[in-house]
Amino acid sequence: MAQYELNLYDYWRIVKKRRWIILLTIITTLGSVAVYTNLQTPVYQSAATVKVEPALAILGLSPEQMAGGFDLYMALNTEVKIIKSALVAERTALKLKTIHGGIDEVAKAAIISSIQGKLSAERVGDTNLITITALSSDPTETAQLANMTAEVYIEKGIEDRNRRARELRQFVEFQLIDAELKLKNSEDGLRKYTEKTRSKGIGSYIATRLLDLQARKSDLLKKYTDQHPEVARIDQQIDSIEGQMKQLPTEELELARLLREVKINEELYTLLTKRLKEAQISEADHVQSAFVVTPATVPVKPIKPNRLMNMSVGAFMGVFLGFIFALVMENLDTSIGTIEDVEKYLSLPVLGIIPHMEPDGNRKKLWSKSSPAGPEQRIDALRSKLIVYHSAKIPFVESYHTLRTNMKFSLPKEKGNIISFTSAGIGEGKTITSSNFALASAQCGMKTLLLEADLRRPILHRIFGLKKDPGLTDCIIGTKKWPQVLNGMTDFLMSELNMDNILQFPGIENLKIITSGPIPPNPVDLFNSPQLSHILGELKNEFDIIIIDCPPALLFADPLIVGAHANASILIYKAGRVPRAVLKRAKDQLTNVKVNVAGIILNDITSSDMEPQYGYYYYSYKYYENRKNIV
Repeated sequence: MAQYELNLYDYWRIVKKRRWIILLTIITTLGSVAVYTNLQTPVYQSAATVKVEPALAILGLSPEQMAGGFDLYMALNTEVKIIKSALVAERTALKLKTIHGGIDEVAKAAIISSIQGKLSAERVGDTNLITITALSSDPTETAQLANMTAEVYIEKGIEDRNRRARELRQFVEFQLIDAELKLKNSEDGLRKYTEKTRSKGIGSYIATRLLDLQARKSDLLKKYTDQHPEVARIDQQIDSIEGQMKQLPTEELELARLLREVKINEELYTLLTKRLKEAQISEADHVQSAFVVTPATVPVKPIKPNRLMNMSVGAFMGVFLGFIFALVMENLDTSIGTIEDVEKYLSLPVLGIIPHMEPDGNRKKLWSKSSPAGPEQRIDALRSKLIVYHSAKIPFVESYHTLRTNMKFSLPKEKGNIISFTSAGIGEGKTITSSNFALASAQCGMKTLLLEADLRRPILHRIFGLKKDPGLTDCIIGTKKWPQVLNGMTDFLMSELNMDNILQFPGIENLKIITSGPIPPNPVDLFNSPQLSHILGELKNEFDIIIIDCPPALLFADPLIVGAHANASILIYKAGRVPRAVLKRAKDQLTNVKVNVAGIILNDITSSDMEPQYGYYYYSYKYYENRKNIV
């Protein structure tokens, strides 16, 4: 079979043909996603926003120092880690009363770990805001957990600040006592030395001058290097004063040292006194280092599972998987799906295309007698497909006239042509096709004989509402002559067919039918009888065309025997009914015994089985309907 690439229409045809697989896949996928979504525990989220003041978190740093040397990013990241710490989680659990005094350490650790797992914190952009987010299956718990964590974090910040202030005050107080003692001792030593030596204090002036220069140098070195001119000038002055001090008497030098020591102790004492006052003020001032900007609220709906997103993804996956399954099924399908496939694979022409006949719920009953439930319903369905019940302008009826026209050019002679109809398997519509072909031939004025040669499961006589006996088998065994078993116009009017439709059908008087007759034990032996050839020879002289309904060729040998007497044999194929290898095997069996297989008829074809160029079959009916309005 020739291979070709699929085009856009081929994909559309596959989608239409396998639409139930795609639909079932979509429904199954959506159902699975819905079940999975409903089984998931809903997760709620709530968040509280906290503003952090880093300058208040670090005691003793001025705003200038905070702006110049403090890393705000690092400080806020540190605060984020503190919020997510086990200590804050433990305090939060205590506040929420999930931890009590009698709980063991293992359970306590599990509760703390659970709270940490439900909490997350992150900095908001480049601001000093931190968002505390809580996740839980209980919407009320999420808001409580987020707000309580923010409250615990703020309280911890106040406690840490007070603890640092208290420790600083205690340290300054201890250092102040030592500085006060040193200052007193240095002052007493200066006083005693002055009383003893009666020094004039020149050295004290020089020492004071030296201390001032050294202090200025220290300030300059914070901005400049040792090579700066101003620093070099100060160094020269310091060297000069140190030279002057070396020339002073010993008493003056000692006095200068004592004065310098007193001054240093005074400055230290003054600094510590100032720091003590600051520490006392800080300890007394309970200033918060963080504030709640936006408290957490109880969430209305969960963030997980996201039903809309899940169902959207499920629908997309259903469509995708359905299309994949449709392609797989199409690839695994061994039947022949298009007209071109049939002609290329079997090397046979397609003589006719019989479109699918949709049932019409508003149509009146097409037969006179009501049928009971059971197998008769199938007979009624087949009977309703006879062209005597339909307008000659619909595609279904016109397809048989097209088939008759095509067969006219395939037959070897004008009169006495025998055509056998068979199929590869059962249920492909060979009986109804041969019946309608016979009706179409009779309608065009040809003397037509429809012969029921399916002795395995005869059904043609039931479709026309005729008696099975006597029939073909009676003629072959010699108990009846063929004119005695002919069914004509009178029999049709007495049958189960609707009389009005029979009378209104043009050419019905040209149709004769021979039913199967009694079913023999071995039909093959009966068909091998020379009497069959004799009967067919007589019938060819009386009728323009003889149409024989045979059983499936792949199941029985009857079509091979009967086909040998026919001028042409036609295969009926319902698209997708049997695998391609089975259809080819049926054709090969016929050709192997020299049966002239004229072509193939595609039966019950839908628009998805046809190529675009054959679409006129489905639009002609609308064309005729529109013409009715033209007068």
